Amino acid sequence: MLGFEDVEDRLVEAVRTCQRYPDRERGWQRIRSAWPEITRDVLAGDYDARGGDGSSSDVALRSAAMTRQDVAEMEEAFAWLDRVDPVDRKLIGLAIAQLARGTREVRWSKLLPVMGLTKGADGLRMRYGRAITAICNAVNGGNPQRDVSMG
Repeated sequence: MLGFEDVEDRLVEAVRTCQRYPDRERGWQRIRSAWPEITRDVLAGDYDARGGDGSSSDVALRSAAMTRQDVAEMEEAFAWLDRVDPVDRKLIGLAIAQLARGTREVRWSKLLPVMGLTKGADGLRMRYGRAITAICNAVNGGNPQRDVSMG
């Protein structure tokens, strides 16, 4: 059974995994640049992104940053968000993004303008708590109607 913190941690890890995805468009734009072509200087060695001195085959390839399991867990955690209201989904995304950046607590007052509000930071915190609880109930197979706070 997943608890509140378990769901929160999984969502934070999902956001961090998502941030590790390569940006294909930016990579495509870097293929060619305005700089002239680099010519290899035989005496200086091979200028290789992997740090090879003589040839690229001298250096072992690094493993990929993400595994299939990482991506599968990310997709599973993001699928949990389909079980909550779209406005609550936005709130969860903003709060989890703050936690994924390494902050210990969510700064609810900073989320007020983004959510279109001027006051009610404590209300956002409570709404977030109810939304994460709804995810916990759905993931654990519980009946969310039993929870008094779900109303």
